[in-house]
Amino acid sequence: MGLLESRPLVQVMFLSRFLAGAALTGGAGAHVVSVAAGAVAWSAAAVAVYVFNGIMDVAEDRGNGSRRPIASGRLSRANATAFTGCAAALALAIGATAGITVHVLLFLGLGYLYSGPPRAAKRAGAAACAVIAALGLATFWAGARAAHGHSAAVVVFGLVMSGWMGLVGALAKDIADVPGDALAGRRTFAVRYGITPVARCTAALAVAVAVAGDAAAALTAPVLLPSMLILTLGACRVAGDCRSLAGETPRNPYRSFMATQYATIAALGITLFTRHAI
Repeated sequence: MGLLESRPLVQVMFLSRFLAGAALTGGAGAHVVSVAAGAVAWSAAAVAVYVFNGIMDVAEDRGNGSRRPIASGRLSRANATAFTGCAAALALAIGATAGITVHVLLFLGLGYLYSGPPRAAKRAGAAACAVIAALGLATFWAGARAAHGHSAAVVVFGLVMSGWMGLVGALAKDIADVPGDALAGRRTFAVRYGITPVARCTAALAVAVAVAGDAAAALTAPVLLPSMLILTLGACRVAGDCRSLAGETPRNPYRSFMATQYATIAALGITLFTRHAI
């Protein structure tokens, strides 16, 4: 139940970000044990962060009709808390073997800052966006550290995709979660200003992030151009979804945001594999 509460699709994405950070340094092959250990540690940390979020988000999740284990009552908050502690301890223990203890601590701290008392960042739009972007940056940074490498490509990809998370994904999720967020007293942008203005802003930001990624890749890291093309196509889809919202809790922009992340990282993986296979 704990793993189900952690949102498996999101967990796959965090693991993909970590591995992308490692692969883009060019050192993953020479440090495969460190990268593998780091990936396990990072997955455990991400599980801890998202189960903790579920513990703290019961009111919002029930207001939004979530069927996740904690909100539906299938997993008690006490058991979820114990599970979170075990996952965090495992992340720190394994992270030490990969040399990413500090990174794991930072990630767990950001997760607490997002969801925990006394002033959870999730309750305010700007703070939530900033912490979500920081969670992405920490993930790419940890992947690069586990691979003992560095490159312009990992910097560009990490910044662009973290911007995609914080500037596009956070707003798209807010659009979908207005009823529960308002019920819980959150002051997200969508609650404060309404769905339509925030949807327009999300559309503009999606395109802006993609264009910035295209430009940065062309100037400093051409290996990223195929993946940035996919990001651009996805940004156009997100923008289209934002212009045609329907219903009280429209989820299409967030679905397109998530699908674009998967497609962009998949395109990066294909590009890197092809490059090394030739």
